[in-house]
Amino acid sequence: MKTYEIKLLSEQFYSDYNISNHPEMEDKQSRPFLVLLVKIDDNTFAIPFRTNIKHKYCYKFTNTNRSTNTSTALDYSKAVIVNDSKYIGSAATIDQREFVELSSKSIFIINKFKNFIQKYKKIMNEPAKYLYEYDLLSKYSTLKYFHRELGL
Repeated sequence: MKTYEIKLLSEQFYSDYNISNHPEMEDKQSRPFLVLLVKIDDNTFAIPFRTNIKHKYCYKFTNTNRSTNTSTALDYSKAVIVNDSKYIGSAATIDQREFVELSSKSIFIINKFKNFIQKYKKIMNEPAKYLYEYDLLSKYSTLKYFHRELGL
């Protein structure tokens, strides 16, 4: 895999990580679930492209052609780990302006995500020290389903 890829998640992913057992999981079977795939250490992360982001655990695009009155972003808090290739679907395309921005800022975006992963691990290992962030992330982040893969 190059530095990153833009893909869809597979039907097998939705079957294995269904919303009834994983309530924080994005459930987009009715429309594409576009993700940015990045490899960090021994894990392949799928970071979803989303709209209506109101938190800081993301990279917000500054320019888009998508018809939305809200922000578009890569949502780090809803990232999942897809180490098995059966979870990775076909290639996908994104908004052209977002693609240009992603291409020019990919190193920054991926480094910001790496920092988020490090911070997530630190918060999960020291919940009393980071009580507010622990409360938010332990409730709403999809990474809680991948603690074994994260070494937590």
